[in-house]
Amino acid sequence: MGDPLSATTGIISLIALAVKLVVGATGLIDKTTAAHREAADELQDLERDLERLKRQIGQIRDKLQFLATDTKDRALKKLLQE
Repeated sequence: MGDPLSATTGIISLIALAVKLVVGATGLIDKTTAAHREAADELQDLERDLERLKRQIGQIRDKLQFLATDTKDRALKKLLQE
């Protein structure tokens, strides 16, 4: 049989390696979770910006329609209604 001290040292080395792997994986999970959270926040900001732009486009469309009904210039009216 082999040296018991050598076997013990080998087992301890394997346990230390396993602990390092677990710690490394935990670090990666934390980084991935933080990146996901950051991406979700950014997406939420972009969705708010999109909604604001949609409202502004609607307001511009309403103003153009009003201008089209208020003008007597046929060419301008046709352009505004496109």
